[in-house]
Amino acid sequence: MKTKQVLFYLLSMAMLWLSACSSDNQVTSPDNNQKPADPAVQAASERGSDIYKNLSSFNEISKLMQGKNGFANLDVPQVRNPKAAMSFYHEIRREAAIQLQPAMKRGARLEGVTGDSVIFDVTERDSAKGVSQRVILTYDAQSGEGTFTVVRFAFRDSHPLDYDSTVVRLDLNFTLFDDSDDVLKSLENVKRYKPGRLIQEEKGSFIPDPYSPGAEPDGGLLTSEITYSGSSFISKTKERFEYHAGQGGNYSKTTTFSDGKTHLESITFKADGTGTYSETKRDGTRIEGTFDSADQDGVGSFSQTITFPAGHDPVSVHEAGDFTMNLADSTLNGTFSREVTFKDGSVKKESVTIHQSLVGNVKTTELAIQNPDGSSGNITITESLDVNQVAGDWTDADGTFTKFSAENYSDGSAHLIFDVYASQAAYNNQEKPILSGEFDFAPDGSGSGTLTKDGVTYLVTINPDGSVIIVQQSS
Repeated sequence: MKTKQVLFYLLSMAMLWLSACSSDNQVTSPDNNQKPADPAVQAASERGSDIYKNLSSFNEISKLMQGKNGFANLDVPQVRNPKAAMSFYHEIRREAAIQLQPAMKRGARLEGVTGDSVIFDVTERDSAKGVSQRVILTYDAQSGEGTFTVVRFAFRDSHPLDYDSTVVRLDLNFTLFDDSDDVLKSLENVKRYKPGRLIQEEKGSFIPDPYSPGAEPDGGLLTSEITYSGSSFISKTKERFEYHAGQGGNYSKTTTFSDGKTHLESITFKADGTGTYSETKRDGTRIEGTFDSADQDGVGSFSQTITFPAGHDPVSVHEAGDFTMNLADSTLNGTFSREVTFKDGSVKKESVTIHQSLVGNVKTTELAIQNPDGSSGNITITESLDVNQVAGDWTDADGTFTKFSAENYSDGSAHLIFDVYASQAAYNNQEKPILSGEFDFAPDGSGSGTLTKDGVTYLVTINPDGSVIIVQQSS
């Protein structure tokens, strides 16, 4: 089970529990305009949300500036992108050939073969890996096409999978025993998990654009589908990515939740790197934007408007920015602005500068945030394969100083820990923090966690629009 999936699942359950809590001890709510009992707790909750928003914006900008390479990253690893799908194909082809080798040495009876005929059907038990594997090869002598079917089953008890099937359709070019001239026509993979697992089933497929033997396809159609267990907050996710060299493409994702609500994403990009995108979150929040990726000429930009459902405060958020990319190492530099509009017409503005550097295999991103009211912050992100390590600080307009660290996951979720001090001088003098907090955020911007001040613990729920609900925990 993936770490990020576990985090999102646990967070979702916590959010449902908090939503069901009694409001007897409720300190503040976006629906009743009550003042919090302790302004420091309210401010710290909002600051945690602001930190996550900047991480989320950075994640989105990174994808937009990478163009199609930023979108072709499906949740099912075997077909995450064309390169991953082709690597998986070669792996399956190689494993199948090894298992069929003894039978192939005895020779295949190809005389009189018409249509799709079974040439080999071999089942073996790998005791070292704790799995049985069946390999079937069908071949059409008239078309020169064949199909490898590889089925893994009877996994050892500790393995999460119950069943794993891959179907590879190939143009064998009438050379059954020579794979140097093979061309992949399609690949399909189905994984079924054992009962009690977060994921019930994964499906992935890849249909590459035509390519020459020995080369790699530069486009095609990828799809994925994940079905979650009945106890999961998410019911199903479906993704579709299509790209054709010199023509552009599109990406879409539908997330269906156990309550029947959905989260929809749609992106269209042209061959010149420009495109549009839209998103409808499960609470009705709408995002509309345009972009010019920087992966082709090193110069990019984006503009987006987030509109919250009726009755929310804030009402909307507008973000826009311009960036340059070092095409040698894909590092970004640039600035984007954020304007938050509230019900009363007031606008909160923020400016963020992004600078990236690459030393060896370590990419570091520095975000410098500056607000008109004098508050400011610094965020440093160190990237790794599945989780980015984050550290930083924030100084409010009144001098209150926050020191924080976080883990920012590739699906957009994050785990944030922070301490708030009376001032930066207090922090430098190693004085105790005036309050401490720990939050988890889901990819949609919602979050939950706890704040502790003067021995009192507060349960905090953060809505996707950034508004918070604070409940003082009973002593």
